[in-house]
Amino acid sequence: EYDFNGPLLEDALQGLPSGSRARVALLFLQEGRHAGPGGDIATIVQDVREKRPDLSITTTQVLAGHPALVDLLMARLAKPVPLRLFH
Repeated sequence: EYDFNGPLLEDALQGLPSGSRARVALLFLQEGRHAGPGGDIATIVQDVREKRPDLSITTTQVLAGHPALVDLLMARLAKPVPLRLFH
């Protein structure tokens, strides 16, 4: 049991009211162990879909390849880093 990151995705989805719609945002740069096909998030979502067919659950794509990603990273790069981070 992990208590530091509650609620867990499965619990949050299972706790939705009947007929709810949910979108799971995959805020990962690339596919891997957690995100993308075969990742543990996809497995959790599929398990909840089987237990709760009344829910409509979709997932987003990972961030890699998103057209705004490069602009977002360049804007962040242009911001100064506070000196207190280096002490």
